[in-house]
Amino acid sequence: MEQSKEQPKENFKVLRYILLALILWNIPAFCLIYVGSTVASILSYLSFGLIVLYVILNGKSGNNTVMLILGMTYFLIGALSNQAYMPDFVTFFIIVIKYFILIWGGYELIKKSTNKEISFYLLVGALSILGNMFLFNNPKADYGRYSGFYLDPNNAGLICSIGFAMTFTLNKKFRLLAKTFFTLLGLFTLSRTFILVWVVLNILSIRHSLKNIKMVAMGFAILSTLLIYNEFLPVKNPRLERIGAFITGNAQKSKGIDKDSRWDTWSRYYDALQDKPIFGNGYQAFSGNGVAPPVGVHNTYLLLWGDAGFIPALLFIFYVIWLIIESNKKFNSHPQLLMIITAISLFLLTNHNFMTMGYSLALFMMVHIKLKETNDIGILST
Repeated sequence: MEQSKEQPKENFKVLRYILLALILWNIPAFCLIYVGSTVASILSYLSFGLIVLYVILNGKSGNNTVMLILGMTYFLIGALSNQAYMPDFVTFFIIVIKYFILIWGGYELIKKSTNKEISFYLLVGALSILGNMFLFNNPKADYGRYSGFYLDPNNAGLICSIGFAMTFTLNKKFRLLAKTFFTLLGLFTLSRTFILVWVVLNILSIRHSLKNIKMVAMGFAILSTLLIYNEFLPVKNPRLERIGAFITGNAQKSKGIDKDSRWDTWSRYYDALQDKPIFGNGYQAFSGNGVAPPVGVHNTYLLLWGDAGFIPALLFIFYVIWLIIESNKKFNSHPQLLMIITAISLFLLTNHNFMTMGYSLALFMMVHIKLKETNDIGILST
């Protein structure tokens, strides 16, 4: 749903465009790796300062109360239950302040942004994967997998997944082309999570209209092309080889496709979860340098539970389920909302940095904001 004509005039619209670029393109974190820590720090602090300035200039029209409560319970309980894995107080304080500024002010940024504007930023973000291939490729670090601005293939896959969902807000004559772009760019990440999410989103799109089945054929055609291309490379990409073997049913060659599977990663944390299920093991206990180093839990739901106990975990799980139910009610008229929350909820099964990733938090909030714009959505409509 595009921006309402009844909304008050927006002051300094260019400021919102700059902030959307900084947040949705992950610019500060990208600069930390490819430019330097000084520039990254300046851009990071600048972005949060500009969020506050934007709200001062344009006022507040609402809040995502659930995400504010989630932050309070997660950071407070996690910090009080155990300080063994926490960073120093100043670092922790900055992390907390950034989260609340993003939830408080990011609400206004997303609310005032149209579907076309968000789709544009997602497309440019996805196109950065091509930049990773040709402009800032690090063969030793990337291993034939590309992530663009997002520094991790799974995170780049999330951007492509949400971009794919947002194509349902575009004019029909551009829709198939946009879907093809997001599919191709997502496949360049070689993210197993992206492939799984892409399949689920296409099932939902077929539910919306049988005409969308042509995208499934297009997607498998693109994947087949990549697999054939891989066969002619002097050094084959091992993940593409395993995917191809899995599709053709070659059990021997596909062995290892589940290497470093999330099931194995999660199991490393089960004992700690059972030991302290009520108030958790402390902030960052499940982030990689805590109870089971050096690998993080790669699961946001387990992270919330493992760090701060069942209160923030159940709150968040309930919220996600509620968003899915409400989005499903609007599926016929706004199919992108169910697709987006489905993509994010599946992605969170493989990621444990959600509470500190600005773009994922902003896009997650977008579902609730756009739901509110469609009509009254019940008890969590504030």
